[in-house]
Amino acid sequence: MSKQTTSKKQQFTQPQKSKAPLIMVAVAIVVFAAVAMVMLKSGQEAQGEYFGEPVAATRSYVGKFVSMTRVEPEISGGKIQIPLSVVDEKNIVYFEIENNEGVMVPLMAYITPSGRLFAGSSMCEPCRGRTFSLAGETLFCDTCRTTYTIEDHKFISGAVACGSYPPVNMNGVVENGIINIELEEVLNWRIRTL
Repeated sequence: MSKQTTSKKQQFTQPQKSKAPLIMVAVAIVVFAAVAMVMLKSGQEAQGEYFGEPVAATRSYVGKFVSMTRVEPEISGGKIQIPLSVVDEKNIVYFEIENNEGVMVPLMAYITPSGRLFAGSSMCEPCRGRTFSLAGETLFCDTCRTTYTIEDHKFISGAVACGSYPPVNMNGVVENGIINIELEEVLNWRIRTL
């Protein structure tokens, strides 16, 4: 065999490259996709539990406009207390508690269409709106008209800045027909940095 033949043969026959890097990339993509799916699913499950389990009968606000009713809560044993029956009847209530800097914190409690309870801040922080209403299947700021979904406070429309700061859930708990909010949460509440 001549040198010319050997070099042509070498030119067309190359040593086989390892397939290990390709297999490792494929495995990494599959693992990444699986982890992303698990995180997405757990995020959706957490969304469904945003305000906890139902505490009242389901209801619909479609075709209705429900303004806040002012109530006076009681403070006892480090908890802010409101009868669940009042919120159940009025659908959405408003009250204020002074924080540890002497600022009156606007608060609300309402029953979602699925019967769950939201109890937390009642401030649209960028526009400083202090009251909200329920209309159809939305919660909206009475000042700037920014709207959120009732069940999980996802921004729907209105001022984008306001939509980035939905009301803060303070995890009200119902015990013996009374909504209890930890007073400490309200004492430490501050307007978020915009």
